[in-house]
Amino acid sequence: MRTMQRIRFAKRTRLGRFLCRLLGDQCGAVAMEYVVIALLVAAAVVGIVIVFGSRIANMFTQSTKALGTTESGMEQLAGEVKESREKDVQRVEKMSKQGDTIRGSDENAGASE
Repeated sequence: MRTMQRIRFAKRTRLGRFLCRLLGDQCGAVAMEYVVIALLVAAAVVGIVIVFGSRIANMFTQSTKALGTTESGMEQLAGEVKESREKDVQRVEKMSKQGDTIRGSDENAGASE
């Protein structure tokens, strides 16, 4: 009951009316929830691009090469893909021994271009 008396007393002043109006306004709460969701989705997209970006670029580069090559070129490309995978496996094993996090294949992205 005492709280209600304080609120009534606070509404008599200009600052009190402003604070009551500000604290009681709920119309922006839903919009803020959407902003938080959008920020989380954006953070997830950035994280995915950081982790898998170079691997995806490498796959597109290799598929582009594959479309423009002959059978002998395909065998050469298959060898490059195998080497790239072996390097990735070695890098992951090395990083897991060191306790580092696993990131995209940055060193292989430039090698296939």
